[in-house]
Amino acid sequence: MSWRLHLTNQAIHQLQILPGKTQLLAAWTLRNRVFYFDLESGVPMGERTIDEVSVPDRKDARWQEFINSLVAPNKAVLPLVSTHFGNLHLSGDGRIRVYDCGKGELTLVAQEKETKLHAYPANRFIRVSLDRFLGLVGALDEQGKLHLYQQDQPVGAFDINLRLRADLPAQLAIPQGGGAIYVTDGQQIVVVSPEGQVRQRFLAHYSIGQMVCSPNGRLLLTCDYETNVLRVYNSSDLLGTRQRHAVDLLARATQVQLIADLPPVKAAVGALAMNNQGVVTFAMSGVICVTDLSEMDVLPKPQKLI
Repeated sequence: MSWRLHLTNQAIHQLQILPGKTQLLAAWTLRNRVFYFDLESGVPMGERTIDEVSVPDRKDARWQEFINSLVAPNKAVLPLVSTHFGNLHLSGDGRIRVYDCGKGELTLVAQEKETKLHAYPANRFIRVSLDRFLGLVGALDEQGKLHLYQQDQPVGAFDINLRLRADLPAQLAIPQGGGAIYVTDGQQIVVVSPEGQVRQRFLAHYSIGQMVCSPNGRLLLTCDYETNVLRVYNSSDLLGTRQRHAVDLLARATQVQLIADLPPVKAAVGALAMNNQGVVTFAMSGVICVTDLSEMDVLPKPQKLI
C-alpha cells in the first residue's frame, strides 16, 4: 500500500485514519471541510462540509443532532472536529466528549453529565488528547505541566520537566486504553503513566515537529522539524526501528491522479497519522501520501559491547 494525491493548494489541517469494515482516511482542508478516501486504494469516498450548531446551550436538541452527525461514511465517529467555539474530542462511540474552548477550561460530557476541567493556575491548555476507549484526558498547559483526568475525576497536574519553546510545537498523544501518555516539547519525548509518573525520557538528536502514536500504543511516529525525516519507535523502549525521508516516500508512492503536482521543495510535513497495522499517512502542503512501514528503512538494533 503506497499512494499519493494532490488534494488542494493549501495546507491540510489534519489527517485521521478511521477504523471500520472499510478503513477510511479523513483529510480536512478547512476546519469544517473534510474529504474521505479509501485507505487502501485512495479512491474518493465522499466529502462533506460540517454544519455547525450556533445555539450556546449544549442541552438543546440541535446540539445532539450535531453530535450525531459527526460520523464518517464507514460509520466511524470522528475523533476530533474543529469548530467555531474550539476543538471537540470524541470517544470511539461518541458518548464521551471533551470541549476545548481555548480558555484554560475543558468541558467533559459523559453519560450526558457536564463537568468543568480547569487548568488553574495556568491560563490555558495548549494541547489536549483523549483516550477514545476509557476516557482518560490529558492536557498540557502553557507552563509545561501535564493535567490528567480520568473522565470527570482529576488525577493531578504534574511537572514532567518540559522545556517549552516558541519555535517548536509541543505534542501530546494518548492511545486507546490510556496505558501511557506520550508528550514532547520538540526536544525530548516523555512517557508518563496514567497516574502521572514519568516512566521514560528520550532526548532526541533532532527537533521534533510532529508526533503521533498508533491507537494500540505500540508504535510512536515522529517527524523531524528541519528535514522531514519520519522515524518510527517501539513505544515500550523508545528504540528507533525504521525511518525514511518524507520526500522519498512520496516519490515511491503511486500517483492516483492523471495530473498532480508535488509539494513545494521546502514544504514541511504538517499533518501525520498512523494505525495499528503500520499504515502511515502524512501531508506536505496540499499533497497527501499514504504508505506503510515496509517502505521505510530498517534501523540496526543496538548491540552490547563485548
